[in-house]
Amino acid sequence: MTDPLVTIQNVTKTFEHEGRSLEVLKGIDLQIDRGEMVTIVGPSGAGKSTLLHLIGTLDLPTEGRILFGGRDVTRLGSSDLAEFRNRSIGFVFQFHHLLPEFTALENVMMPGLIQGGRRLEGRARQLLDEVGLTDRLTHRPGELSGGEQQRVALARALLMKPQLVLADEPTGNLDSQTSSAVQSLIFDLNQRHGITFLIVTHSRDFAAMMPRRVSMKDGRIDSDERRPQPPENQGKPT
Repeated sequence: MTDPLVTIQNVTKTFEHEGRSLEVLKGIDLQIDRGEMVTIVGPSGAGKSTLLHLIGTLDLPTEGRILFGGRDVTRLGSSDLAEFRNRSIGFVFQFHHLLPEFTALENVMMPGLIQGGRRLEGRARQLLDEVGLTDRLTHRPGELSGGEQQRVALARALLMKPQLVLADEPTGNLDSQTSSAVQSLIFDLNQRHGITFLIVTHSRDFAAMMPRRVSMKDGRIDSDERRPQPPENQGKPT
């Protein structure tokens, strides 16, 4: 049995607002294995996005630890944390966050340029080909559809060969047909690259496809369900 990729131990998160403390996460324990496809579901305000940000090291917990491959990333300094994040974690958000003045190819290359000027153009072209955008390399975000922009965002998230991709409502702004295509692409990328995906979604259909569904309520994990799948269907929507 392999070691888990992410281990979350008794994590809490409290925000201060107008002199009052707001406890958003209340003792989260969670383990995510390498190569898993996991979704987090729950009502608005349950703490889903906050948990995703903590796992992505975009914020630190008030209490508790987050281990990545056994390494306590909550103890890293800011520069080491930024380097770890850029190399090990990919992000896909609802609002793409593509830079409008750059082409699709340049947007995908951006994490490499941030990491010491590595262009990685060949890998960026390969990833855009994988997500079906070979003919859109020189198009800027304003010239792409919403689904195409999200495909660029997926390719960008994979550029540095991360072990984990975090996605927050990746199909939230897409129509049903485009959402279905992006969902299938995510499963395909998981199977092809063995990358772990952790996805926050309000889409019941998307959540129902996932092999594992973690439900949150009032800052706690309410349930953690795994859907049995035969080996040949692991990582594929059914």
